[in-house]
Amino acid sequence: MKKESEIQELYYERAKSTRRLSALLFDAFCCFALFFLLLLGTFPLLSSFSFVRDAKETREELGLNSGLYVQKEGDTILLTDSLEEEDLDLDEKSLLLDQCLTSFYQMETFFPEGDPLIYPEDKEEACSLDEKKMFEDGERILLNDDYDQEYYDFYEESFLVARGYLQKNKDYLQATRTTILSYAIGIVLTFLLPFPLFFLLFPLLFKRTRQTLGMKLTRIGLLGADGLALSTKKVILRFLFLFFVEVVLSLCSFLLPLFVSVGMLLLSKSHQSLHDYVCNTYCVSLEDVTIYLDKDEYRLSKETKKEGMGLEDPRYRPVSGVDHEVQ
Repeated sequence: MKKESEIQELYYERAKSTRRLSALLFDAFCCFALFFLLLLGTFPLLSSFSFVRDAKETREELGLNSGLYVQKEGDTILLTDSLEEEDLDLDEKSLLLDQCLTSFYQMETFFPEGDPLIYPEDKEEACSLDEKKMFEDGERILLNDDYDQEYYDFYEESFLVARGYLQKNKDYLQATRTTILSYAIGIVLTFLLPFPLFFLLFPLLFKRTRQTLGMKLTRIGLLGADGLALSTKKVILRFLFLFFVEVVLSLCSFLLPLFVSVGMLLLSKSHQSLHDYVCNTYCVSLEDVTIYLDKDEYRLSKETKKEGMGLEDPRYRPVSGVDHEVQ
């Protein structure tokens, strides 16, 4: 059993919530800024992977083979978008779309069982706004120029239906999934990458105060329940909980863990965030006070004071607020 005289109390001023939030916002801003910078290199990096490149080439090849896409100035674009840029009247555009759709629905690549008569049946059922039949045996029967726009609208709607069949193609669908999933994972990883830098690396470098850059600017630091600097293990555990629960899990749960943490910081009696509460750590002000690395440093400072040395050293001047015991 330890003697009562061996127990010493340390006093620290609890960091104000406004300063903590300011530090958090600054660190979050740094993370987002780095994210956007890294994002500039994410897409070229993903495109360099063979499976992503092959998937994109498969989609492009199938799109061009279908006739629904065309290549223009090195880019693959929809035929309808290309026609919008051409100096053609509605009749000419309609003719080109009709030829494209007729050819598409006869391709075995997309319809292995032959022509399903989808397009011809759509033509037979098409009616104008005044409920007049628009086609007979696949040919236009309303020759009045007033119907040009209605015919072109019909072809555009049929074109959208054809795109739906293209996207249902097994190879096209698989290539699309691979491309979208690859870019989604790349963006998420790029978004998460700055967090270890700002919320783990910097606290590991600042061994005494375990500060982030935002905490450094607002002059606040972290300490454990024993009143001493956090160990490396505690810093890592604290970061892991912060990262996986309050960041990663928040992305999947409408930011709920993050709101809970901020609510605890502002409203709880101890004013600890969720990760500080779970890890039993405290955020304190570093105005005219320091955090001891270990018990030996604390005892050395006490002995120095007894000898009349360093009494005016502001690092060892206790202030009111959060109290801790050193045994």
